[in-house]
Amino acid sequence: MVAWAMVRITFAVMLLAGMTSPAAAASSLPYVEGSLSRPLVPVTSFTSPLDDIARNQLTAVVTTLELAEAVSTAFPRATVVGAADPVARVRESGEIALLPPEMVEPSVKTLSFEGSYFWDPALDSRRYPLRVRSAGQIEPRRRTWSLLAAGEIIFGRGVQERIELKHGGDARSAFTEVRDLVRGADLAVATLEAPLSGNHNLWCDSCMRFVGNESYAASLADAGFDVLSLAANHIGDGGTKGVIDTVAALDRSGVAHAGAGANESAARKPAITQVGRLRVAMLAYNDVPPESYAASPTRAGSARLVHDDPTYASLRAEIAAAAGIADVVMVLAHWGIEYENAPRPQIVAAAHAMIEAGASVVIGDHPHWVQSVETYRGGYITYGIGNFVFDQMWSMETREGSIQQLFFDKAKLVAVRIRPTIIEDYFRPRLLRSSEPAYKATLGRIWEHSLFSGLPPLRLDSPPQRLILR
Repeated sequence: MVAWAMVRITFAVMLLAGMTSPAAAASSLPYVEGSLSRPLVPVTSFTSPLDDIARNQLTAVVTTLELAEAVSTAFPRATVVGAADPVARVRESGEIALLPPEMVEPSVKTLSFEGSYFWDPALDSRRYPLRVRSAGQIEPRRRTWSLLAAGEIIFGRGVQERIELKHGGDARSAFTEVRDLVRGADLAVATLEAPLSGNHNLWCDSCMRFVGNESYAASLADAGFDVLSLAANHIGDGGTKGVIDTVAALDRSGVAHAGAGANESAARKPAITQVGRLRVAMLAYNDVPPESYAASPTRAGSARLVHDDPTYASLRAEIAAAAGIADVVMVLAHWGIEYENAPRPQIVAAAHAMIEAGASVVIGDHPHWVQSVETYRGGYITYGIGNFVFDQMWSMETREGSIQQLFFDKAKLVAVRIRPTIIEDYFRPRLLRSSEPAYKATLGRIWEHSLFSGLPPLRLDSPPQRLILR
């Protein structure tokens, strides 16, 4: 924002009529290396049904006070409003704002412009088609990257039955519909809720212990997962040996892990991965019984999250230590109450403590339903991401989950995309299409209790948000 105010800027929007595709828009943009130009990013309310905006739809826009005159010139048919805080305005109104990238944050939704998504790591930001030319400043190429988070995975019971009896033991079949999306992320994470140990636990009606075949670990690597949380209430279902076997199976497959290990020290150690020049740390915790599955100084198990201390001093110290050695810290937490779509107060308190201590992202699971999301102090929290590879086919809520894509500009979280999913045939997730009723139902349960930088929850019975479009 300061850079925009310090220089005299002349504007000419480099938008070409008749662009038919993102590739055509980028290739035909009159960009010359070293030319003085900056992009504008279209954003709107996080809960908006819009994903993409076209030039001819920009008939009413909000922008900064400094940019209002230039945007009016560029879009003579549009009503342009300059606002002191356009981000706060569009969070509530559902209007479209055109912002310099420095102002974009995850409490609003970044829209694609005619198919080009500004934060897409595969896109050269210098050739992004919605741009303004500026005097005295060169826009460098942005180094963006993506984090993909998926939900709970078990490989026992009905999931294993399908893999073994219908797919010849090939666990890769669970990821057929989502593999390309997961592989496309720079970093992909999920929760492996139950152990992989030996060859166990085909279908039985009364089974509540889920132990999958440890050979399935290779399918997680093949699907594109880089780091898995093992902090979950079923990770001890195979005993301490099952925990050790799971860790060894993931190590052999090249999949990093956090949240469980041979002892408490190992369970509480962050997994550190490299994304470009950035170090990313992941910690994982479980607060769901049985407590006997928790690791001790001499026993294998999971990292326990306790709520006895309202200040969460120990938790804060561990996250702060991770932030001291990494550029980005994320926490995966197994918590909450099953079959609810809103977190209880102590879960909210713990999530806030995690962000305050230095985490950028908190991903929760265990309720088996999607739950609300929140933006808090520049960080992002999803309290319940939902099931992913699971056999709970007995209700729509347990079949519906989400894949959440988070985009970073270097170490700064700038955008989030929520992709609703559904489980088919007791084990295979796929993306829901926006035309399917379950798509809106899934998002509706998320939005019902969600908070965006202090805004009140969105009421499902309130009128739809106003979208100013032609």
